[in-house]
Amino acid sequence: MTMHLRIGHKKASSPRWKSGSSRRLFWIPAFAGMTALTLFCPKVFALGSDQVGTSGAEFLKIAPGARPVGMGEAFTGVADDVHSIYWNPAGLATMTAPELTAMHMQWFQSIQYEFAAFAYPTENHGTWGFAVTDLHTDNIDARTEDTDAATGQFSAIEGAYYVSYADHVTDRLSLGGNAKFIRQTIDTSVANAYAADGGALYDTGWNGVRLGTSLQNVGTPVKFVNESDPLPLMLRTGASVSLNQTNAPAYLRNLLLDTDVIVPRDHQPGLAIGGEYTGHMMDGLSYSLRSGYNTLNTDVGGLSGVSVGGGLNFGRVSMDFAWVPFGDLGSTYRYAIRIKFGPAGDAKNEKPVRLQKAEASSFESPLNF
Repeated sequence: MTMHLRIGHKKASSPRWKSGSSRRLFWIPAFAGMTALTLFCPKVFALGSDQVGTSGAEFLKIAPGARPVGMGEAFTGVADDVHSIYWNPAGLATMTAPELTAMHMQWFQSIQYEFAAFAYPTENHGTWGFAVTDLHTDNIDARTEDTDAATGQFSAIEGAYYVSYADHVTDRLSLGGNAKFIRQTIDTSVANAYAADGGALYDTGWNGVRLGTSLQNVGTPVKFVNESDPLPLMLRTGASVSLNQTNAPAYLRNLLLDTDVIVPRDHQPGLAIGGEYTGHMMDGLSYSLRSGYNTLNTDVGGLSGVSVGGGLNFGRVSMDFAWVPFGDLGSTYRYAIRIKFGPAGDAKNEKPVRLQKAEASSFESPLNF
C-alpha cells in the first residue's frame, strides 16, 4: 500500500475553477449549517454517557475498512482513498484515479458485516462515489412467550446505501458530502430512514499536515411500528502528518500519523490515535504496518481500544487486515481488498486524473487496469 502522499492540486487559473463556482461554494454554507445545528442544538446533539442506547441504526457506527480501522479509526485527516466515503467524503476530491474496495468482517455471535465502495474522479465534475454497508445475521430463535422453547427462526438485516460527491473549493480545501438511504429489517418489520454526511479536508502545505472534519448521520429518525429513535449523529475532527514531507530522520519518513477527536450524540467524546508505516520490499511489492487506539472502544475491558493491522500492496492491488479485540466479547477481524485503476506509475509523479485532459496527447482512460 502506498504511503499517504501530498498530490498536485488544480490551479486557480484552470478553466475548471472559472466555471461552476456557485456549485462548489454551495458546500460551504451547507456544511457550516449542519455543524452549527449539531453543536448548538442540545436536543439534536445531546452529549454524555446517559444517552447510551438512545440511537437507532447503531450499525452506522461500525467502522468499515481494514486500513482505517487498523489505524485506530483515526482517518478524518487522512482521507486519501476510497474509504473517504465513510470517514470524510471531502477526501474523495484528492484521489488521482478510480478505486474499488470490498471488505468482510466477522462480528460477534455469527453476525456478518460487509462493506463495498467505488470512487471515480472525473476530469471536470469532481469525484463521485458509491458505497453499501450490510450487517446481517440469520437463524435467530423467535419466542412469543416467556419460555425457553423457540417457536421459529428469523433474520435481521441492516444496510445503508451511499451516493457521494466531492470537489476542490481552492487548491488546498476540498468539501464533500453523502446522501444515504438506511433500511433495517427484523423478521417481517421494516424501518427506513434518510441521512446526509458532510466533510471538509484542508492541506496546510506545511510539513505534510492535513486537517479534516466530518459530520455523520444527519437525517430522519428510524421508526419501527410506533416507536422511533434518532440516528447516531457523530462529529469527527482530525489531523494527519506525513513524515516524508518533513525533516524527520530517513527511517521515519515512511510513517503517517493521525489523530481524531470524536463527538457522538449518545456517548461521551473520545480520542483516536494511530499510525501507518509503509515499507518497500521489491519492485511492485510493498507492505504496511498499522496500529492505533480508540477510547470509545474501551467499555468492555481487556485489550479493547487497541487495533492492529497490516497490508500488502501488489502494484494496483492491496490486501489489508485488521484485528480489534473487545475483551470478553471476543475479537473482530476485517479482511479487505482494494484495487486502484488507471495508468501504473510512481504516485509521487502522477497527476490527478481530472488534470490530464489538458494534455490530450498523453491522456489515458482512468479505468485502464
